[in-house]
Amino acid sequence: MTSVEVQGDLPPDISQEQISAIARRILAQEAAGVAFEISLLCTNDQEMQRINRIYRGMDTITDVLSFVGESLVLQGLETRYCDIIIDTNQVFLQKGKNTYKEEFWQVLIHALLHLAGYDHIRTADKKKMEDAEDNYRRQIPKGHDL
Repeated sequence: MTSVEVQGDLPPDISQEQISAIARRILAQEAAGVAFEISLLCTNDQEMQRINRIYRGMDTITDVLSFVGESLVLQGLETRYCDIIIDTNQVFLQKGKNTYKEEFWQVLIHALLHLAGYDHIRTADKKKMEDAEDNYRRQIPKGHDL
């Protein structure tokens, strides 16, 4: 089972329930048999830069950070405690031809795939992650909700 707790302001017309639904969909397919407890923080440039500096040693703004924390196994079920931080200002600034909502979904999908173990450092891994992102983005019809 996957649950998501949201702190901060979500983009208009995106609810915590919708975020939980896409998280459950992605993580059930990508990390079957693992439960996730996710804290999602929507924040601003200044806070994102501070968090990035503290936890990654990079004094820059970024659109999203994903952290997998503790992992516990109780009665045979693994539960991963994770954090996702999204800089909603950065998401808006980088949206290009996307709507703010579409860009937010794209960034969230990227973060969820990181929690499931995807990475994009090596070229082959990057391609695999991009393919998974495209797959899940197609599951959210343009301009529609989940």
